[in-house]
Order: sequence, then C-alpha cells, then structure tokens
Amino acid sequence: MPIIDPRSYNRKINIYRKDFVTDEYGGNVETNILVKSIWAKITTNAGNKFVNFGIQDFKNPVIFAVRGRKNEITYNENYHIEYKGVKYFIKGIQDNMLEDLEFIIYADS
Repeated sequence: MPIIDPRSYNRKINIYRKDFVTDEYGGNVETNILVKSIWAKITTNAGNKFVNFGIQDFKNPVIFAVRGRKNEITYNENYHIEYKGVKYFIKGIQDNMLEDLEFIIYADS
C-alpha cells in the first residue's frame, strides 16, 4: 500500500456543486453550493500532464491532488474548485492509487 505524506496537502480549497434552487417567484435559479473545504496538493503549469491524460483544450491548467476516502466527495463535472478567489472547472478525474486514497483532479480556469 502506498504511503501518503499528509503534510504535502498544504493548500486549502473549496469544492462547490452547481445546483438549482427555487427563487421567490417560483422559478429555478442556478447557484453554487459549498460542499466541503479540503486540503490539496496543487501543481501549476501542468499542460503536458493534461495532454497525457487526453485533454487538449485548456487555458490555465492546474492539477489538484486530494485525499480520496477521507473527503467522501463524488467528483464530477457539476463540481468546481475555488482557490484564492479563482474558479477552476473540473475537466477530468483520475484515481491515482487505485484504492481511492488519492484523486488527481484536472481543472482549468
């Protein structure tokens, strides 16, 4: 079993889910709901890793490595990440250690 160094997760990020809520007029409004604030490892200038993963269209590629089982979040494209006031949209997710210990999230702003 691989060993994870918990000190390497040193950046606090917020995970948001896009959802629809009812407004005061009876219609639905799209809103972002905070799911959880978690610690992550961040890799910037990750264009070559995006291409290797199969993502060709990106502007500001950032890779977030987050702990898997501990966070209990099912990541998909309805979620986005906010870090230092910048919104990053999830483009792909990879189970890094095949045991849900660490997820690699490919995101673009």
